[in-house]
Amino acid sequence: ETNDEALLQRAGMDVQAHFSQFPSFEPLGLFIATWEGVVPYGSQNTSQVNTFQIVVASDALNSFAIFNYLDGGLVWSQSRGKFADSGRRDPPAQAGFDSGDSLHKKLPHSGTDQVTRLAVDSNANLPGMWMHHIGNTKGSNVAGADLNTGDVVIFEPQMDQNTCDSGRRQCHTDALCTDYETGFCCHCAPPAYGNGRQCVQPEAPQRLGGKVSGTINGVAFSDLDMHSFVVTKDGRAYTAVSRIPAEVSVGLMTLNTIGGLIGWMFALIGGPGAKNGYMYTGGSLNRTARIRFQRGGEVVITQRFLGHNVLNNILMETNVRGDVPNFGEADRITVDDYKEEYRKVRRGVIESTSDRTFRLNEVAYQYSWNQTITFDECEHAPAGLDGGGNYMRLSVSRNYINYDPNERVVRYAMSNKVNAMTGSDPCQEGAASCDRNAACLSDGDTFRCECRTGFIGDGQTCQDLDECATVNTCDANADCVNTVGSFTCRCRFGYVMTGRTCTRDVALCGGVVCDDNANCVFNDVTNTPMCECKVGFAGDGKTCKSVHFDCNEADICHANAECVFSDVEERYVCECTDGFSGDGQYCDRLDIENRCDECDRNAECIYDINNLVFRCVCKQGYTGSGTTCTKIDQPDLAACDDCHPNAACVFSQDSQRYGCVCAAGYQGDGTRCSPAYDCRSGNVCDVNARCDRDASGNHVCVCERGYYGDGRRCEPEGCNVANNCDVNARCVTDPRDTRRYICRCNPGFSGDGTVCIMRVIACNEVNNCSPDAQCVYDPQSSSYRCRCNRGFEGDGITCRYREVDCNSNPSMCDPNAVCVEAEGRYSCICRQGYQGDGRRCEALPDVESYLVFSRGYSIHKVPTKQNGDHSDGSRVLYLPDELAVAVAADCAEQKFYWTDVKHGRISRADLNGFNKDVVINGFSSPEGLAVDWMSRNLYVTDSTLDLVAVVNMNGTYRKTLINTELRDPRSIVVSPMQGVMFWTDWFRNKPVIEAAYMDGSDRHVFVETGLGLPNGLAYDPYSRQLCWGDAGVNKIECVQYGSSAAGLGRRVVMEKVPYPFDLAIYGSDIFWSDWTIRGIPHVDRVTGEEGKPLSLPVGGNGRLYGITAIGSYCPARESLQRFGCALNNGGCRYLCLPKPNGGRTCTCPDDIDSVTCEEIATLTKKKK
Repeated sequence: ETNDEALLQRAGMDVQAHFSQFPSFEPLGLFIATWEGVVPYGSQNTSQVNTFQIVVASDALNSFAIFNYLDGGLVWSQSRGKFADSGRRDPPAQAGFDSGDSLHKKLPHSGTDQVTRLAVDSNANLPGMWMHHIGNTKGSNVAGADLNTGDVVIFEPQMDQNTCDSGRRQCHTDALCTDYETGFCCHCAPPAYGNGRQCVQPEAPQRLGGKVSGTINGVAFSDLDMHSFVVTKDGRAYTAVSRIPAEVSVGLMTLNTIGGLIGWMFALIGGPGAKNGYMYTGGSLNRTARIRFQRGGEVVITQRFLGHNVLNNILMETNVRGDVPNFGEADRITVDDYKEEYRKVRRGVIESTSDRTFRLNEVAYQYSWNQTITFDECEHAPAGLDGGGNYMRLSVSRNYINYDPNERVVRYAMSNKVNAMTGSDPCQEGAASCDRNAACLSDGDTFRCECRTGFIGDGQTCQDLDECATVNTCDANADCVNTVGSFTCRCRFGYVMTGRTCTRDVALCGGVVCDDNANCVFNDVTNTPMCECKVGFAGDGKTCKSVHFDCNEADICHANAECVFSDVEERYVCECTDGFSGDGQYCDRLDIENRCDECDRNAECIYDINNLVFRCVCKQGYTGSGTTCTKIDQPDLAACDDCHPNAACVFSQDSQRYGCVCAAGYQGDGTRCSPAYDCRSGNVCDVNARCDRDASGNHVCVCERGYYGDGRRCEPEGCNVANNCDVNARCVTDPRDTRRYICRCNPGFSGDGTVCIMRVIACNEVNNCSPDAQCVYDPQSSSYRCRCNRGFEGDGITCRYREVDCNSNPSMCDPNAVCVEAEGRYSCICRQGYQGDGRRCEALPDVESYLVFSRGYSIHKVPTKQNGDHSDGSRVLYLPDELAVAVAADCAEQKFYWTDVKHGRISRADLNGFNKDVVINGFSSPEGLAVDWMSRNLYVTDSTLDLVAVVNMNGTYRKTLINTELRDPRSIVVSPMQGVMFWTDWFRNKPVIEAAYMDGSDRHVFVETGLGLPNGLAYDPYSRQLCWGDAGVNKIECVQYGSSAAGLGRRVVMEKVPYPFDLAIYGSDIFWSDWTIRGIPHVDRVTGEEGKPLSLPVGGNGRLYGITAIGSYCPARESLQRFGCALNNGGCRYLCLPKPNGGRTCTCPDDIDSVTCEEIATLTKKKK
């Protein structure tokens, strides 16, 4: 460490000369380490020495590292014998940065046999010098020099190198470089074999290692150790997976292809033209295998082989998910010899299909395998070079599979040999005639189509086999659910799946027993299990009680009852309508409980409001049951001789005699009665009463005309007296007090009965507006009404297009819009920097706008307008274990979401990359994603499950909207303000763009002509323009969504687009990711003017996937009241899904059965 002024000045000048952001950098100190004359381990040859140095310069705020390999300082790259005791070869030297955890950065050639090129290459225009900024950088924590780098450049694997002169360094040392017309390729020099970038010697044993994770029959496992060893001279591969749970041991034994792919990679070469997997891939590939068992059950295996590490071992990752039939217990499985045919269907893609048999406990079982292998392949070599090899047959023999319960290890072993299939492949053309659920099998010069397991038919047409009706092997306490190509067993309520058996769920939850109406869930905060009441119940989980809803919150009233406000209970209650009686939640006809058929002639039929029945009651002066009444003996009227003037002689049913009783408003024993109050002493009278003198001169409360009562409480006279009902109302008995009458509006009218107006069903209830209208709130009617859009006329239910366009009337367009023609129609489109429908254009908000895009294993962002400096983009997230495809932004909460097709899940993070978390798992290959910021939902397409689904923002509710007649669904966009969604389906035989309401209804084909491979979609809700990129016809097109089923004004925005994958719209610009263009191209959709592609940030080069624009603001939620789901989830209990014209649909998630859903729908339906 030094503070020498001369050295400080020299280091400062080097940094200033090579880093544009630090023109005045002055270090405060230097750390210098020098290795001089280093010889290889165990070598006595002092002529083979390496000399190198590192300098770290810092000013306390920024640090820089300078690697010096000057004057031919690197002679040797690896020692000999240092790792001889472990049987491994010594790795080549490495140089770079390592943070001690997962972050690291290597210098070019580090860890390869070409590491000595560090002394001749440079990133600072001086051979052997490498300079990097450490720590406080943009987009990465290590950044290379960006000034005066000269002609000596860093070798970047993803940079285009056109000829062997500059690119031969990319080839392995055992490979040759060959120039072709469009570029160069590397080819291993015999006897070595590989893909040219990586080569191995034919007798060198190979080691592979990695981790296995997944779920089998509901049993999850993770980070299981997997090790493989290949004796290449014999073509025999050995694989062991350790720490396996016993309950999944049999299932993993049946999946011997976990190690089988390694056998294909290093299979013996059986003859001319034969190629094993390593010759294609060089040890770097992705593989997906789908295994279907004839007895039911399906497993998907995904594997990533990451190539050689510095120890020359191949790293791999394996994920296994699915269900395996219950085969019982076994520690060994026998697999017959079998053959597999590997067909290279296109550059970088190999497919294989086979049917196999295994034996367990001497019983034979069948299953089918379908696998796809993808890898990077040199695109410049002519097809068929090195003997062609597009069709290979792998012979697998001497299979050995067993499970050691003591060590908990499953072992696979197999011998492999590959031969080239001679002649042409009849399936290359014949496969097109096979059903999508069939496999094309070659048979000499012909082929045959054979339905895959789980389907029946002749191969050209295959239908799903209902296994539940034929081979149902589910547990007695489970229900069989048929799925496409297979079936699943679902345990009934109160049972849990244990392997393939359903057992009674008696497990404790964190040491306590949950209520029957609760579930045991995991608390992410305390990291402990806890009981949580189910939907519709409330409590601590150990005790759950049903949640009570008043009838104004949930429709709980009987069909013959109404929801009315009770002044007594101060809440809304259910009351039976006229002619019915009950508690309001159950109402029965009054005549059912009429007990007055046999009343005595001296009795009356009286309605008993307490018991809700009519019964017989003897008249005054008679006594009895009502059906029999006898006259009471002549009363002793002498008992009433002393009654007070304000008292009456009344017969008591209890004492069966007459007596004096004070009148209302008086108190006493009847012989003496005094006013109970004097209304002059205080405000004791009802608001509808007055203080007046009675006959005795006392001041008492007297009800006003039209009211009755004791004066202290006055009720309106019934309509039978007041006769004040509206002409569209009737006077009926008040169900709360059968002694009085009230006005009730007739059906079809609404009001308080004294005033009734015709009821018009609001458009947000029936969704009856024209597609060219909107459902808006009408203050005059206090309801929602249909109103035609601008440019249309009518009553809102029917709207006609005004035959006036901007060509004949330019004033229709906003001053910041232009009139554009397409398919004979003219429409207004906002100019660059504005947004709107063209008739009204608003300037884009003055906020930072940028694009977020996926790189697969990382997510980056770039501004929509670049400055050419370090602010032009950065990496937001590094996702080394994921394959992120789709990205979408939430303008309401400033987050972005992405799909991970490797793990079948959706995740989210803040726009700065912080607070990353998983929203939902359980998908297979989610390729499309859209955010409904208004209703707080996510819309997803899955190309493996072939479905369109909706998930709420927290991932707790998931609903499958569409799962029929989908082949290859890809991109999806939604417009919550219009209540519509669009998605692409690029099934090659019939590619389409479809549309539907956002609840899945009104599904129809939107675009079906002129399509090849429709990929990404983007929708502008202001202009209602849907745009898409087509990698088959190489175009970007737009069409306006309107009353026509096929849209209006379809037009080509740009042609000769190489391979668009996904689109994003910001203002009038369309941005897209393209698999062949380095950068993010964009075009003005109004003028068609193509802009310069946006440059990518550090680490952003390579194949780009999903892309989305961020910067557009969300309208204030208060301004969205006319949209059904904008506020309070639309009143829905679970999912609120928008429909056109402000309508909405309340729906239940998939995990709630139809019966329960109907019950909940009844509880949550709003009272109109």
